[in-house]
Amino acid sequence: MKYLPYHHDWKLACQTFIGLRVHWFGRYAGVPDWKVERSRLAGDMISFFFVERNNCWAVVNGRRWTLKRGDLLVTLGGDEFEFGHDPARPHVSLSVSLALEQGGVANALLCRKFQRRYTWRKPDEYIAEFEKVLAALASASPSRDLEIAGALLQWLAYVLAYLRPPLDRAFVEERSVVDKILLAETWANARLRQVITLAEWARAVGLNAVYFGRVFKRETGLRPMAWLNQRRLQMACQHLASTSKTVTEIAEACGFASPFYFSRQFRRHHGLSPLRYRRTSFERKPERSAKQIPAR
Repeated sequence: MKYLPYHHDWKLACQTFIGLRVHWFGRYAGVPDWKVERSRLAGDMISFFFVERNNCWAVVNGRRWTLKRGDLLVTLGGDEFEFGHDPARPHVSLSVSLALEQGGVANALLCRKFQRRYTWRKPDEYIAEFEKVLAALASASPSRDLEIAGALLQWLAYVLAYLRPPLDRAFVEERSVVDKILLAETWANARLRQVITLAEWARAVGLNAVYFGRVFKRETGLRPMAWLNQRRLQMACQHLASTSKTVTEIAEACGFASPFYFSRQFRRHHGLSPLRYRRTSFERKPERSAKQIPAR
């Protein structure tokens, strides 16, 4: 029987893990007595304050800013701020506070360096993008949550494309380490049947062995050799369930030094021997009756 790859063995076209937390998103003020008392933004949040009509002022970390139509003020987690305006000429603002969880980072937006104030060249364009999110928030559709998430991400992508905030240098350096761990996984997956030493593995991604072991466990939850052993056992399960190879052949194909060591590791991890695992896998497969076999 020819070994067939599993779907998860195929090359990924795209994979992303994104979480959104929005504390407010709306149009505010327009009344004479509007003001925001001095307060502090939660440490894991970022806020965008856009002036839609008339002027107002803000004090952020002790510095006063005068804001006019089209200005966008950015406050970051931990910033202290307050707002006010001329009661005779009430302003209207579009205000957002959110966090974008991405790749294990609680708020990836805080890993970028924003200016405090920006001026939009075409304020009506920003307002139009903002209105799309407000429309999604007001939706009564059964897929309302997806509509809101899609509209929010589209609005955020529009804002980031306009502002182009660079990544913080410290974050870039940390991100490069994470990328090296991802590269290390790819490198090892392509060499599972070969002997891999920790020193060789670390050297392949440009890290020393001690540091490599520490950051690998931090990012994956497993020490490098434990991760490698687990991946080899996963591959062995695929061979046992879908090929007629012997235990010795599978041990060699999955990079184990000997079939005895492979069997011991397999039993320790799965609680049964490789051959028993194979029998159990075939027992779980449903029999196809003659009626289930498609006519030719």
